[in-house]
Amino acid sequence: MGLLFDAKYYSLLSLIGFGWTILTFWLMFSERGRFLLSSPWSILIAAAAMVPSIWYVASEVGRLTELSGGIPPLDAQYGYGKVEIAAFASALGADGRDAYAAFQLGADTLAPPAFVCFLMSVFRSTVKLKVPLILCSVLAFTYFGSVLLANSLMPVIIIHFPTESGPLLSALYGAVPVMDWLKYSAHASTWLVIFIAWIWQCAGWVRSRT
Repeated sequence: MGLLFDAKYYSLLSLIGFGWTILTFWLMFSERGRFLLSSPWSILIAAAAMVPSIWYVASEVGRLTELSGGIPPLDAQYGYGKVEIAAFASALGADGRDAYAAFQLGADTLAPPAFVCFLMSVFRSTVKLKVPLILCSVLAFTYFGSVLLANSLMPVIIIHFPTESGPLLSALYGAVPVMDWLKYSAHASTWLVIFIAWIWQCAGWVRSRT
């Protein structure tokens, strides 16, 4: 774990991502933050912040995929396990593993708050039904919490590879893939609830007109 405190894995992007994460939690839990996200204008602001962040992260994912000989980074895979971790880490080599750890603790700190701020702005400004709104809030928090944990803990595995022994590493080899699976599932589920709520609201509007 001590290797994670090595300054070479962090950058200005790490600081920006940390600040954005704090802002996202404030938007998620404060009354003022929820009020700001309830404005339709928040969708445009969140989208404007998300697009360049996602573009940059995607470009870094492409670079890491080239370093690994065509194997996509683990957090871009849905449903990976210990075998996939070993294959990716081996293909990267020592320098590539350092680059991947620096990516997850640097550039990749931009993606989670970008996604969740956009997600929250959409459902808080368009979903008016109480139950779907609560469900979206729970799912968004689940997504955000799981992706933050996965991105923070995967570097522990990667930096120590090929070592797999020890209670901490053994636990992480099982837990981190579950967290990444949970982040994708929660994100997709949130959009599903949003779409269903939109349909229900449209149906209610039509009924009120007839």
